[in-house]
Amino acid sequence: MHSHSNFSDGIYSPEELLELAQKEDLKLFSITDHDTLEGTIVAEKIADNYSFAYLTGIELSARYEQTKIEILGYNLDSKSTRLFEKMTFLQEKRNERVFKILKKLEEMNLDVTYDDISKQIGGGVSPGRPHLARAMIEKKIVKTINEAFEKYLGNGKPAYVKRETIAPQEAIELILSGNGTAVLPHPLLVEGENLQKLEEYLELLMSWKLDGIEVYYDYNHIETFLPKRKIKAGIEFLSDYCKKNDLLITGGSDFHGDTGKLGSVKIPKEEIKNIFSYFNL
Repeated sequence: MHSHSNFSDGIYSPEELLELAQKEDLKLFSITDHDTLEGTIVAEKIADNYSFAYLTGIELSARYEQTKIEILGYNLDSKSTRLFEKMTFLQEKRNERVFKILKKLEEMNLDVTYDDISKQIGGGVSPGRPHLARAMIEKKIVKTINEAFEKYLGNGKPAYVKRETIAPQEAIELILSGNGTAVLPHPLLVEGENLQKLEEYLELLMSWKLDGIEVYYDYNHIETFLPKRKIKAGIEFLSDYCKKNDLLITGGSDFHGDTGKLGSVKIPKEEIKNIFSYFNL
């Protein structure tokens, strides 16, 4: 669960991701592209050809005050009119942000054009900073995506531009309006906080009818607000919180194709059974 195709900022097509999921012997899979359902709809149409269960998915861009709190939607109606209208809005804001970042890079005398970005976006409809990072690698400005974010594109860096998004409450409402399940992804990446502050956010999200939390996630290659030695304790805190509040526990690798590995996140067998039961799979 939780991966991205080339309809947003992943590098593999939905068809290629399904083949890879089969190769990795996954039991359950979902394409959750940023602010678009196009990739997951493609996968949904051919998912019966594979041995794993498939759920439609999306990752909606959202922000609460100054904090990015994205929301995953699983098993939702891909024909939801309300969701389609909001996705169009979010995609427009993504494009606007790309041009603003390009302007900042130009002011820094870095030669990156929209044509360079277009090569990375391909047929996708939700451009993002990973596309810019890949273009910068191709232009030999940086060597890795991490370097691009650390030097230029990350929060607080010279070419960073805040993108207009929706509130987490609205994201949850949109997912629920499409009969989907709303899940908080990668909770230990909530910007610059601690477990006490995270719990405050979780209480808010629960009041807005959040259904679950992505407790299991690959934090090995990314900075969290916890030091590495405390990530295990953070995961235990999240697991206990879900059980105490009757929230669905999920997991995912957030696979984009050029970072991490599909299927790298191991979920306890008990939780896999609970997920299958929850979605009647």
